[in-house]
Amino acid sequence: MAKIFRGRFECKVDEKGRCSWPSTYRSLLNSKSRQMVVTNSQSQGQPILDVYTLPQWEKLESQISKMPSLKKEVQAYRRFYLSGGQTLTLDGHGRFLIPSSLRAYAQIGEELVLVGMGDKVEIWPAEVWVQVQGQMAKDFEETLRALAELEGGLS
Repeated sequence: MAKIFRGRFECKVDEKGRCSWPSTYRSLLNSKSRQMVVTNSQSQGQPILDVYTLPQWEKLESQISKMPSLKKEVQAYRRFYLSGGQTLTLDGHGRFLIPSSLRAYAQIGEELVLVGMGDKVEIWPAEVWVQVQGQMAKDFEETLRALAELEGGLS
């Protein structure tokens, strides 16, 4: 069965840049290594962070390695997304340290929101998430109509 991240969790960031990984997400990690990979990303026009389990990240790297390396879009993706990847390990208290360069990129302050997206978790600055979620709520009926038009739609 695939490991699925779902739900949203509001978290505090301590003075060292650490945040608690929710217990419901901990069960999705390898119990021995407790490793994840975090990287820079973008969504809704906002800089955010993406977090993958180590096996999911390795699967992504494998898929990207099969793409034509001379295509400028593949090169740009590798330079931006893959090169930003940094390994994280949960400590004994279930916390992880967000590297300072990535906190600065995503403008993460004292509060953040972890958003389960199936195969990954997005990290949003809390104040940005509130704005984006409000806009998504306003646009939700339009989003449903667009999804209904896709092949298969929503059941």
